[in-house]
Amino acid sequence: MGNGALRGKVIVICVTGGIACYKSIGLVKQLKAFGAYVHVIMTEASKHLVDAKDFEKASGNEVQSSLFHPKINYAEYIKKNKPIKHISLSDAADLFLICPATANVIGKIANGIADDLLTTSITATIAPVLICPAMNVKMWKNPIVQENVKKLRKHNYHFVEPEYGELACGYKGVGRLAGSKKILDMVALLVKQRNDLKGKKVIVTAGATVEEIDPVRVITNKSSGKMGTNIAEQAFLRGADVLLLRGYSSIEPSYNIKEEKFTTVKDLFSKIKKNMQKTDIFIHAAAVSDFTIANRQDTKIKSNKELQLELAPAAKIFEKLKKMNKKMLLVGFKAEHDVPKSRLTASAYSILKKADADMVVANDVGKRGRGFDVDTNEVFIVDRNKKIQHIRLADKRIVADGILDAIISSIK
Repeated sequence: MGNGALRGKVIVICVTGGIACYKSIGLVKQLKAFGAYVHVIMTEASKHLVDAKDFEKASGNEVQSSLFHPKINYAEYIKKNKPIKHISLSDAADLFLICPATANVIGKIANGIADDLLTTSITATIAPVLICPAMNVKMWKNPIVQENVKKLRKHNYHFVEPEYGELACGYKGVGRLAGSKKILDMVALLVKQRNDLKGKKVIVTAGATVEEIDPVRVITNKSSGKMGTNIAEQAFLRGADVLLLRGYSSIEPSYNIKEEKFTTVKDLFSKIKKNMQKTDIFIHAAAVSDFTIANRQDTKIKSNKELQLELAPAAKIFEKLKKMNKKMLLVGFKAEHDVPKSRLTASAYSILKKADADMVVANDVGKRGRGFDVDTNEVFIVDRNKKIQHIRLADKRIVADGILDAIISSIK
């Protein structure tokens, strides 16, 4: 994504004592090149691995390390009501970037420990905090570290997770600091105006429906729920009142988003009808089965004989939504498999017309990196006027934010 959103923003980079800390110098330079004002906080441990002067040269600002500057008389500060550094940085920051983040600092923040400038500043800020872990693979997989990460996610801290590769400790596995592009894309995403959906009630459906053959067996599809869940998360971060209706999926929302679970097509439709009133935006990303089981059995079917399933057409939920709330903005999804772009977008426009929708997001799940249960996607957004917006292959969270940008542009 473009990083013009960073111009004029105050970014505080917090550098901890991980081997990858030297890589943060490059991030400082790139952020400066994008027009951001960059301040650096270093832990005492990180100063054993990289020279603070390198960060000062890159940022143009004095590196901060201690709660108590050796040349400052704090008694005089208090008398004259001068700003204390951890409070002034916390208030000024548009975003805190902890890069690299060690298991130690993740654990301290997760448990409310504020015993140095870094953790005190993080505790005092209301700005977004982006954490980029880098550590030994065994440390990253440690269940306590993973519990701390999960805890921080629930409190709306953001992560760019480490990647697989050769580690400085000699091991090979997940623990390597993510690439700078991925980190910078997330920084740009988080510092954008996050209140553009404030006051809007948004419903997002995600994941797959499940239809029972018998009490043990089911038919479903390969949807992971990642795209819909990422959309719900990004809408939440933009200030929306979000309800996520989530079916079978391989992902759970990272934030405290209101959600209700569904299983069957009938169950999903029931939950939609219950929650539709006063909805401003409805984003139907769930992969809904085209069929239900007409001859469902109440007991487990024996496996020693042939079985013939009778499939009955399921309700076309998307086509019914606008009739239930004509004022809301309706967005649907259309998946095709290995087709030309012209056919993909034509198919999207066809279901848009049938449902009287405002937009349909189309993607080709037959192409590499764009299918089910992967972290990336490429989409084409088709609107009522047949205008097509292309969001190139990117992390699904970035794609989700692009979809919301298109929605917001249409309602301004």
